[in-house]
Amino acid sequence: MSFSETLNHYSLVIAFPVLILALFLLLPIRRWRDRIPLYTAVLVLGLIGFALLRPGGSTVSSTEEANQVLASGQPVFVEFFSNTCTMCLASEPNVKSLESEIGDRAQVLRLNVQDGLSVPLMREFNAFTTPTFIVFNDLGQEVWRQTGTILDKGDALEALGLS
Repeated sequence: MSFSETLNHYSLVIAFPVLILALFLLLPIRRWRDRIPLYTAVLVLGLIGFALLRPGGSTVSSTEEANQVLASGQPVFVEFFSNTCTMCLASEPNVKSLESEIGDRAQVLRLNVQDGLSVPLMREFNAFTTPTFIVFNDLGQEVWRQTGTILDKGDALEALGLS
C-alpha cells in the first residue's frame, strides 16, 4: 500500500490525534485545571462522532455471496469503503440517498476494505483507494468508476441507467 493510500485509508484515525494536539498547542488557557474539562469534552465528542459517523460493515458475508450479487443480471452499484476514511464518511449521505432512490431496480454491494472478504475483490477490481465506486451493467461489465472523491450520485444513477 502506498503512502497516499495509507493516509487516505486511515485519515480519520490520523486526524483525531492531530486535533487533540492542536488544541493542546493552540489554546491560550494558562491553567491546566481549566483545560481538563475542555479536553474531556473534545475527547467525548470526538468518540461519539467517530462511533456515529462510521459507515458500517459490508453488505455481504462472503466472497461467493458478493459474486452472486455481481452475477444477478441486474445493474450493480459497488462501494469499497473504510470506516476510518474521511471521504467515505463524507460520501455516506449520498450513498444512502442513492440506495433509497434505486430501490429494487439495481443491486447495491458495499464492501468494507478492512474486512478480509474484500481483499480478493479489491484485487480483482483494482480498488486500492477508498472510496471507490463502481457500476456494473446487467451483463456484469464495468460501465463507470469513481475513486477517492465524494460520490457523484447523478453520474452513478446515469451509469445504472436509472436517471
